[in-house]
Amino acid sequence: MLKIGIIKERKSPPDERVPLSPTQIAQLNNENSDVKFVVESSDIRRYKDAEYSNLGTEIVTNVSDCDILMGVKEVPKEALIEGKRYFFFSHTIKMQPYNNALLQTILRKNIQLMDYECLVNSKGRRLIGFGRYAGIVGCYNAFLAYGKRNHSFDLKPAFQCEDRVEMENELSKVKFEGKGLKIALTGNGRVAHGAMEILDLMNIQKLEVEEYLAYAGN
Repeated sequence: MLKIGIIKERKSPPDERVPLSPTQIAQLNNENSDVKFVVESSDIRRYKDAEYSNLGTEIVTNVSDCDILMGVKEVPKEALIEGKRYFFFSHTIKMQPYNNALLQTILRKNIQLMDYECLVNSKGRRLIGFGRYAGIVGCYNAFLAYGKRNHSFDLKPAFQCEDRVEMENELSKVKFEGKGLKIALTGNGRVAHGAMEILDLMNIQKLEVEEYLAYAGN
């Protein structure tokens, strides 16, 4: 039986995200008799241990007997288990100098790394990425900062919202004072499209480049 462990996120600052939710793991365990998912106990992740165990997933404190280990962010060098197969974002594919030591440790410990950033389809497009949600949260946080700077409204930080529904409801507090406020959104990638979702949700008037430059805010 193939044993897969969802590891505790150990990078600082802490990251609450998980590669698979309690419902997803329960479904995978029920549908695959030759694969077993376990979850390493964590007081950090957004989903609590009990949410996994309540759906029948085993909570463990040692994942050294797992064949595959799955996380989200970089695993600290000292926490890497020799000879294992890992899935996580290593942030090394662009030769980031701050993770040189991490990559060297992975090689020295004979670890097989499946970096999410390198998983692509037949057309070479990435299968996993947080760009869209980076745009959604980034745009939301821009309004949060605007409200704080002008003391005109106060939004709950995105990471403190229970889900996207609560975050979107918070946007009803946004108030623009005066006239002439213009927002410039550049790019055509996942981040830009995510930010546009928030702007569309708020019914903010969309202008073409020439209209934007000439707009006086009337």
